[in-house]
Amino acid sequence: MRILIVSPEANPFARAGALAEVIYGLSKALAQEGHQVTVVLPFYRQVKESRYKIDRLGKTLSIPLSIRTLPAEIYGAWLTPQLNYYFIGQDSLFDRDGLYGTSYGDYQDNAERFIFFSRAVPELLRTLELTYDVCNCHEWQTGMVPVYLRTLYRDTPYCQDLAIVYTVHNVGYQGIFWHYDMALTGLGWEYFTPHLLEFYGKLNLEKGGLISADLITTVSQRYRQEILTPEFGFGLEGVFQERQGDLYGILNGVDYDTWDPAHDQYLPGRYDAADLSGKETCKRDLLEHFGLDLPLSRPLVGMTTRLNERKGLDLVQAIMPQLVEANVGFVLQGTGEERYQYAFTELHNRYPKAVGVEIGYTEALAHRIIAGVDIFLMPSRYEPCGLDQLYCLRYGTIPVVRAVGGLDETIQEYDPATGQGSGFKFVNYDPQELWAALDRALQLYADAGALDRLRRQIMAQEFSWQRAASRYGEVFTKAREKRQAQGQKAS
Repeated sequence: MRILIVSPEANPFARAGALAEVIYGLSKALAQEGHQVTVVLPFYRQVKESRYKIDRLGKTLSIPLSIRTLPAEIYGAWLTPQLNYYFIGQDSLFDRDGLYGTSYGDYQDNAERFIFFSRAVPELLRTLELTYDVCNCHEWQTGMVPVYLRTLYRDTPYCQDLAIVYTVHNVGYQGIFWHYDMALTGLGWEYFTPHLLEFYGKLNLEKGGLISADLITTVSQRYRQEILTPEFGFGLEGVFQERQGDLYGILNGVDYDTWDPAHDQYLPGRYDAADLSGKETCKRDLLEHFGLDLPLSRPLVGMTTRLNERKGLDLVQAIMPQLVEANVGFVLQGTGEERYQYAFTELHNRYPKAVGVEIGYTEALAHRIIAGVDIFLMPSRYEPCGLDQLYCLRYGTIPVVRAVGGLDETIQEYDPATGQGSGFKFVNYDPQELWAALDRALQLYADAGALDRLRRQIMAQEFSWQRAASRYGEVFTKAREKRQAQGQKAS
């Protein structure tokens, strides 16, 4: 199958968060299954600075944007014979430090930036005469791609027979802008209706993608059920309810080429289920890195996360005195909302020998934390899938999670009577419930034999991208069949 993946970010070229890892893991696995895969991204500054060879293709697109037209330069990179990337270049929109914004907030022209990017996709297909069987669009930044394919480009060669699958990673981010940005789309106001792009008087790019796609996927079965409800649907639950027959939940996978302690390039000590001694080396390294005065015999708890409200950081703040009083160490790496950066820096200042905090993000430290801590916290308000808990399993690190979304789907509560399970969960968004779950993990830590058995047990679990890619392939086939049936009906 010839698969076009459109995303606002993807490793190894441009990363703002876990989406980049997901797109690369999925595209690589699909290519390994024998599909021909192309990924399309904006030509960000990060892409320019990547270590990969990128070719300028000598093709320039003309993209209408309200009353003006901007050029889009086309670039390409070929990672393998089955996997290549195209980049949409326009320096005034994409040559910036951040992908979506700065530490002060989102870029004010994000509507313009990603409407331009979305319209460039069908123009790219037409100009380069590229034929694909399915187009898989990810997140709100690509929401206008399905809209364009079904409106302005519905009769255009290379576009008209293209099946569309739209993938939702986080309904909390929808690309909502004021209604006057509708002029940027080049579409008439007849498309600004509750049946396509209008959302409580505003322009909603994700809504357009959801309605225009042939099929929809999201990143876990549990999250698929949650987004049908007002609590997790963020105003789009009605759209998901109308399309639930076309909505599939496919759990994200793990790229074990990158995330495996047996060959992880970032670790000071490598290990596997047969020999866990390297994990203690990683713990010692982490304690030295953060300057903590904690014996190796005491438990070390950690997080590497975006510092925003949905990650449950207020719960962690609330239990910190109990955690320190129990002589448990805590380390955190993260960046995000200033209130949380300040709050956790203050906790470090208050408990400098027990609490280590690093504001910022590096992939190396993320690997070292997941390998070096004993217990990993993910107390999220909501979590569509989550990747860190899956990484923890392979690294023999015990996850403590809230029972929502992919966290609930992938982690089974540990039963000390049988030794079965993979971590510890709590249900209600409450600091004492978090503490109770963490306390159960600490009790397990005190039983060296049970801890060792559980570590080896969870390291054997498998969440590879091959499984997920196979499910995506099935959905892509259904989307093609649906599109073909609609074409036959129309003719």
